Amino acid sequence: MNRDPFREMKIDETKEFKSFAEEIDYLIEFFKRFGELIFYNGRIISFFTDKKVFFLNTYLIDSSAQTLRSIKFCCSIGSFSDANTLIRKLRDDLIQYVYILSIINSRKPFVEDDLKNLKTDDPEEFINSFSNIRFNDVLTDDEKAVSAWFNNSVSELNRPIKKKLEFENYMRTLKQNENIAKILVEYKLKNYWEFLRRKLNDYVHNNGVRFAAQNSIRRNDVNLEIHLKNINIRTSHIASFFIIVLLMIDSALIASTDYMDHVNCDLKPPDDSQYHIAGFIQDFIDLKVSKLHPELKQYLIDNNINGMKIE
Repeated sequence: MNRDPFREMKIDETKEFKSFAEEIDYLIEFFKRFGELIFYNGRIISFFTDKKVFFLNTYLIDSSAQTLRSIKFCCSIGSFSDANTLIRKLRDDLIQYVYILSIINSRKPFVEDDLKNLKTDDPEEFINSFSNIRFNDVLTDDEKAVSAWFNNSVSELNRPIKKKLEFENYMRTLKQNENIAKILVEYKLKNYWEFLRRKLNDYVHNNGVRFAAQNSIRRNDVNLEIHLKNINIRTSHIASFFIIVLLMIDSALIASTDYMDHVNCDLKPPDDSQYHIAGFIQDFIDLKVSKLHPELKQYLIDNNINGMKIE
């Protein structure tokens, strides 16, 4: 029973918010489980520079789950301008992860000529030739930027290299992958991605009084449901695009724990179990990714880089 009939209902008590919360909670749980999946599979992603070895952990993925929680809270108090500003952070963090992953995977940590001279016919010669392998001390500008990111020294970079750690360069780099470039054009993701970029910039830079006004939305606002749906559409699209790009860069990250579970129990893994994908990833592809284009899922099945068994 409502003891205060004059109390204004809060946004998070409305049926519109409760419906919205189910969607955003699904994404929060998805990224939480994805970070755990990578950890449980014991995947070590190493980045060899000229001076040090770094390891890509799941901080950016874990942070994305927290950012989604913050977005949900902003919506619950009517701060939709803040929520959309955080959506841009969500986008940048997730795309930064796959950008860094791409740079790591393309890095040649050792001098190529030394690898060519590696002798494998004789054990003694192999040891001698292996001991002479040198680290590659030449870094591209992208590799210098990623190294500084790992080393927490981005502020010390000169401007041209520092700009490598910006969204525009992330996309420029990722589109060098022919499969990603093809997906953007042929499956019509490019147009919405560009629309989203402009829209999020409007919120970040407050490009008009209407964007400022969206930080004071009340529960009786006639557009409340639209605001909430826009948040769900934008976050779902970003999460889906992240998975799509990841599948073209390193799809083994979505592997189920089947293979490692058997290894850790000293059991023989089932045939091809290293290609099985986690059930919640399959559900996400079916529920979210497939909605972007009717033929996109089949392309991911046929072209994900590690041949993971998407159903």
